[in-house]
Amino acid sequence: MHDFQSDEYLMGKQESELRVGYTPRAMLVDKQTRYTGSWMKRFFGEVKEQRDTTHFLLEKRRIREIDWYKNKILILPFDNIKNVRMLQADNAMAQGAAEILNARYQVVDPVFAITVDPEMKTVGGYPCRYIKADLRLETRDLKKSAASITLIRQHLWVSDAVPGTDQYDDFHRHLAESLGLEAERLGQLNFLLRYWQGPLDPIRESLVQIKGYPVQNDFTVEAQYVKNTGSPAPEVISKMIKQERMTLSEAKVIDILDESRFAAVGPFSEVTLQ
Repeated sequence: MHDFQSDEYLMGKQESELRVGYTPRAMLVDKQTRYTGSWMKRFFGEVKEQRDTTHFLLEKRRIREIDWYKNKILILPFDNIKNVRMLQADNAMAQGAAEILNARYQVVDPVFAITVDPEMKTVGGYPCRYIKADLRLETRDLKKSAASITLIRQHLWVSDAVPGTDQYDDFHRHLAESLGLEAERLGQLNFLLRYWQGPLDPIRESLVQIKGYPVQNDFTVEAQYVKNTGSPAPEVISKMIKQERMTLSEAKVIDILDESRFAAVGPFSEVTLQ
C-alpha cells in the first residue's frame, strides 16, 4: 500500500491510495485518486474521485485495464506494444517533419546524472539507500535565440528489507523481458526514465547499484523558457509542472492474494486494442 500526493500545473493537487499486489506471474495495480485542487473542485462542484485499475498478466501476455466509468475492460496484448513502437520508428511522415524542424530547432545532448549515497538512512522504519537522479533536456530555437529546458529530478529511498522485495524484482525482470525492454526502464527510476529515450549504457553502472523496493519516491518536473540566449543576461521564466511523492505505508507477504480487490464487479465488456 502506498500514499501518493501530486501537484500538477493543470490538474492541481491530487491525493491517492495506491494498492499493488503480486502473484507469481501477475501484478495488479489499483489507484483511487481524489482531485483536491481548488480549480478541479470549482469545475466539478465537488472533490472529483477516480479509480484506475490495471492488471499486468505475464502468462496471458497482456495488459488489462478496467475503465470503471464506461464499464469496459481494455486489453492490450504485449505483441501489439512492440508493433506500435516499430510503426512509430518507421513512420516516414514523422521523419519528414523532423527534417523541417531540425532546420530551426537544435536538440542539445541530454545531461543525465545519478548519485548513490553509500550511507544507509532509516526511512519509514526501513534501512534505505538514497539515490538522486537528474535529467536535463534542452531544445534551442535558432530563429528566436531562445531555449526550452526541462529539468526532471527524482529522489529515491530504496530498501531490500521491505517484505516481498524479491517478488517485486523477479516480476519486473520478467515483465521487461516479455516487453522487450531493458529491465532498468521498469525499475526504481521508471519515473525519470520515461523522459529518457537514449541508451542506458552510459548510466548502467549507476543503475545496477539501485536495488530494493522504493520506500519513498519524490519526483519533480520543472520547465524553463530562456529568452535572448546570446545575451550576457538572458531572461529565464520557470514553471513547476509536476511534483509527486509516493511513500510506502504498508508491505506484507501473504500466501494467497485477494484478487477480488482488483477485479471488475458488474457487467463489463472487453475490447482488444490493436
